[in-house]
Amino acid sequence: MTQFHFPPRSTRGSILGFSWGQIGTAVAGVICLVVAANLLAVGRPGTATGLLSAAVLLLTWGLLRVRGRRLTEWTPIVIGALLQRATRQDRYRGGVLTAAPGTQHLQLPGPAAGYRWLPAVAADGLTEVGLLHHRREGTVTAALACAGGNLVLADTSVQHQRLTSWADVLNLLGTEYTDSGLARWSLTARAVPDVSNRAQRFLACQGTGTDTSAYRSLAELTAAAAPGAQRHEVFLTVVFDIRKLSAEVSDAGGTDVAIATVVLDRLPGIRAAVREAGIETNGWLTPRTYAAVLRGQFDPDDTEAEVAPHTAGPIAAQTVGWSSYRHDSGYSQTLWVYEMPRQPVPMTWMTPLFTRTVGRRAVTTVAEPVPAQLAQLATRRDKVARAGDEVTKRRMRLVRTAREDEEARAVEQVDREQAAGHVRYRYATLVTVTADSAERLRHDVRAVRRVLGRCGCQAVVLYGEQDQAFVAGALPLARGLKPLRGWFA
Repeated sequence: MTQFHFPPRSTRGSILGFSWGQIGTAVAGVICLVVAANLLAVGRPGTATGLLSAAVLLLTWGLLRVRGRRLTEWTPIVIGALLQRATRQDRYRGGVLTAAPGTQHLQLPGPAAGYRWLPAVAADGLTEVGLLHHRREGTVTAALACAGGNLVLADTSVQHQRLTSWADVLNLLGTEYTDSGLARWSLTARAVPDVSNRAQRFLACQGTGTDTSAYRSLAELTAAAAPGAQRHEVFLTVVFDIRKLSAEVSDAGGTDVAIATVVLDRLPGIRAAVREAGIETNGWLTPRTYAAVLRGQFDPDDTEAEVAPHTAGPIAAQTVGWSSYRHDSGYSQTLWVYEMPRQPVPMTWMTPLFTRTVGRRAVTTVAEPVPAQLAQLATRRDKVARAGDEVTKRRMRLVRTAREDEEARAVEQVDREQAAGHVRYRYATLVTVTADSAERLRHDVRAVRRVLGRCGCQAVVLYGEQDQAFVAGALPLARGLKPLRGWFA
């Protein structure tokens, strides 16, 4: 059986596992201790006590961890959340009501507020394609509806073939299409309760021999399955960087129509590559279906297959406390899977997350291919830094842990894979759980966290960032990664 071994999450900081923020606060704390000792020596106990308290606070702030993060990492999050509340930017009202029919702008809250529709028609001249243009970020987003197959029940040879084909798609997205302006992509798999019970409706409409025992058994089975029945939908979202396509856009006229034309030329190739990997697709989302997907995430009670493009956003949304996000008829909480399994896992290791959860949830993996030169530079920098840490620890007679050895082996493995031509990705996995009440949300989140633990994953609630996390984890917009700057890949 083929098994996968994920590298451990790096714990190496700037120096000996400590970040620059921790080092700065620790140094400030030590300086306060020294000054306090000098003040005590000259007979000034009042000032010395204050500096001693500041030293304890700084050292605690620099070294303590709370809910999986250092306090120095919590600082910008807490400050940002407090400023957001002070300026009343933690709530959103009336986007759908104020949007005018036919407008190109979407009324979305938070970081998704800059999107607007681009007029785009496929090569057949009839089918509209939903393209979302973010002018400030200079990106265009499109979503491909995919039909997932059952990998668990497939033969081992079929599983190997599918995974190999998907690996080819990842390499293709990271090499050929990166040169053609592809900035990042995401894979969103959402499960929503099948309140309409399609199996029961199909049996009622298409079934024959309603007076037979077989029909009655099937009717009882489909009726009993209604509370736990789910509808699964998978979307592959691609984001193009218009700045990389500026030459082609200028040649095509430099207008919005030119931008749409250049992006549309690249979509058939991506869909063909996905289909060659054995994954069936239902085509690129039209503006009305794309808007319905976004609208359905904001309002779980809205089950329409198509809505007007300008009504994709919520009527109202608000951050509730530090750990949840309320939007129309739903409450959501987003988890960040910050570490993958440390033990080798089989090909179907994530199956429990998709089959053993009955609530409404969306699992999103957003990935950004790292250019080859930046990837090599980052690997070289990591290897040099680790070698320096090893020398420093040897001189200071510090213990080298088994996790550090495993991280060093992972860096060597990544270096070998890059030398063999594989693409390096920056990625993040988010799980957004949605329920119709705060109590139900807490129950469903506990269930999802238990399943993630059984899969070998470690997840943390994104406290103070739930509005941004919802946009990244629940909506097929391929957001959630910090911009890649310079050589810090």
